[in-house]
Amino acid sequence: MSASELKNFMLSYASTTLYFGPGAISNLEGELEGYENVLIATGKRSAKVSGALDDLISVLRKLGVNYEIFSDVTPNPWASQADRMAQHAWSMGADAIVAVGGGSVIDTAKVAAMIAVGGGKAREYVYGERKGRGCIPVYAVNLTHGTGTEVDRYSVLTVEETGEKRGMVSVYPVASVDDPRYALTLPRDQSIYVSLDAFYHAYEAATQPWASPFVELLASEALRLLRDWLPRVVEKPGDLEPRYWLLYASMLAGIAIDMAGTHVVHLIEHALSGMRPELAHGCGLATVGPRSIYYVHRRAPEASAKLLRIFDQSIRPTAEDAEKAESVVKRFQESVGFDRSLRQYGFAEKDLATIAERGGWPLGLSSSEVLDILKRAL
Repeated sequence: MSASELKNFMLSYASTTLYFGPGAISNLEGELEGYENVLIATGKRSAKVSGALDDLISVLRKLGVNYEIFSDVTPNPWASQADRMAQHAWSMGADAIVAVGGGSVIDTAKVAAMIAVGGGKAREYVYGERKGRGCIPVYAVNLTHGTGTEVDRYSVLTVEETGEKRGMVSVYPVASVDDPRYALTLPRDQSIYVSLDAFYHAYEAATQPWASPFVELLASEALRLLRDWLPRVVEKPGDLEPRYWLLYASMLAGIAIDMAGTHVVHLIEHALSGMRPELAHGCGLATVGPRSIYYVHRRAPEASAKLLRIFDQSIRPTAEDAEKAESVVKRFQESVGFDRSLRQYGFAEKDLATIAERGGWPLGLSSSEVLDILKRAL
């Protein structure tokens, strides 16, 4: 299917306007008109390679907007990167920040936008020691089909001094762009990792005790699309249509977690990639995910079974099918080429015990259960 055959649409959610589809970045002309100085936030490579950075610069030049580029954001971003981005925005008198990247870049830009107005350091916001006092406007050009942060109010940063990776409420983007063309240059492994991030967004949101029927609806559709289209991306990474539907699934899952949040899989992964920032977020989730689902299914069998029947109709809403739930997810991950383990990232059993003993795990999981999850992921 060509780009012209894929439907473009606009969606308003919370305080964000989302422009979705091929060429959607042209809508930023109307959004950015009237600004004088804009800071463009990027990572090291993907904004340029995807073509998104050049497209954004064309929009800004057409509008006569001055811009500078901050390209010092890495995967699993540090709090200090948000501090430096905020300083850059403040020193240039930025009217807005436009983040061009995946979750790391967009998350960092959201926090930097708060610091640029409210002062302080990112770690103070991460730990709740300082509250936001407004922000400069943030716009997002999303480059991955996994993050969801282009439509939610959250950011995740790692604090260098403690090595702790934490999520926090930051801000919604004013407007965001989801264009599947920019995902075509994602490497194979990253295509798998980010899609599995969306998988766990959907599954965790819908298995929260307070998940609404609407969250369940969003999550179910996201998982159905992931089931159907992730294998297609692995087989034919240059096809646009699978990227379109995975991006749509990721967006649905992003709204689902904005409404209900995540739980054990994400919390364990944050501890892991806080210790080893080279561990890609989606990869970390997928290493601990299947065994985590065993324990989630035991605690919330009806909600879990409703979701996992998308992959295997025989799963029952009973705790006795927890092992089957684990196996179904593991098989799906293996079928799309996921084969990583924590040992490949330098983790040893002593590291896992340190993580498990932190306690305070969601859904009432014990430290011994978390340790079991981690050991299965080695």
